[in-house]
Amino acid sequence: MNREIWQQLLALESADLCRDWYRAIHRRDLTARRAREINSAAKQAREYFRNSSQANHSVRPLLTFYGVASLSRSLLLLFKRKGGEEGLTGGHGLKTESWSQHLSGDINVALKKLMELEITTCSGLFYDFIKGTKNRMSFHVNSSGVDWHLCYDIPDQGKTISFGDLLSRIPDLEKDYVNVSDNVRYSPVSGMSFSQKDGFKATVLLEKFKSFQSTYVDAGYKCDTQDKWCILSCGADTFSTATPQFIHSYVNKAFGSIPRLHIAELFDCKSSYSQLCITYITSFFLGMLVRYFPTHWISLVQGGVSDALWPTINRAQEYIEESYPELVIEMIHDAVKETVEISASKGDD
Repeated sequence: MNREIWQQLLALESADLCRDWYRAIHRRDLTARRAREINSAAKQAREYFRNSSQANHSVRPLLTFYGVASLSRSLLLLFKRKGGEEGLTGGHGLKTESWSQHLSGDINVALKKLMELEITTCSGLFYDFIKGTKNRMSFHVNSSGVDWHLCYDIPDQGKTISFGDLLSRIPDLEKDYVNVSDNVRYSPVSGMSFSQKDGFKATVLLEKFKSFQSTYVDAGYKCDTQDKWCILSCGADTFSTATPQFIHSYVNKAFGSIPRLHIAELFDCKSSYSQLCITYITSFFLGMLVRYFPTHWISLVQGGVSDALWPTINRAQEYIEESYPELVIEMIHDAVKETVEISASKGDD
């Protein structure tokens, strides 16, 4: 656990500080009951993460997922303008799709199919979360602080994503993922700009980008090659209707403090997800694999035939533990900063 990040997240366990944040974000007062709900979910999240950090790999991802869900619940209750726990939808908001069929039969054969496992979005906490956070994505371009943010469109329920879809789009997994697949679906960004007048422009590494360049060309983007770089550009309208899938590396940061920005291939489901949501879904995959297929999971962890994906999955677990709490506190600080700046520009008290 990152002590500094969790120290900052202690504010979610303080009724007074949550009231300050809520007032800054919503310009209204937080009720005592809602404050207790936010505090309680945050306290549970901290305990789940703490126990996860000390647990054996046989159960660790499941405890982490409970921590992710609890921390998401706390953030959601802070960001919701009205209504408390009673207004949240029951269920995970994500469901597995035919996992028993994929993982039936010989375990060694089944383990080779892990990246084919799929989940579908549905009614529940995750869908409440993506709406409550407005699918908001924070950006680091040249600094450790948030330079910019956007809100992706809210995807409809019923969108299906595979485990391989996720692993191929998370840069922090690269060192291990390349040992099991050459299907890397992201490229680092060295510079980016956007305005309603001039549109969008980003400089991406051609070597990594060319494998999925056609998906952006088909979406209306222009690609100009300059040596080892590709200048990706489009007008504001195209950017709005086919917004790139952005993703950062939060573990392997530039200069040890700046999350590295990447552009990833658009998902086949034609929807984009914030990094918070992508990390949440990844944690769900691991947690459900541990919970409902313990024999497969233990076989993977202990080593043996068909265990090649284990280093990647282990790194994914570490990525979730390290990045998710940071993504949460980062979004809170950015949302508070945004509303304060808007109020100041309007001359509000």
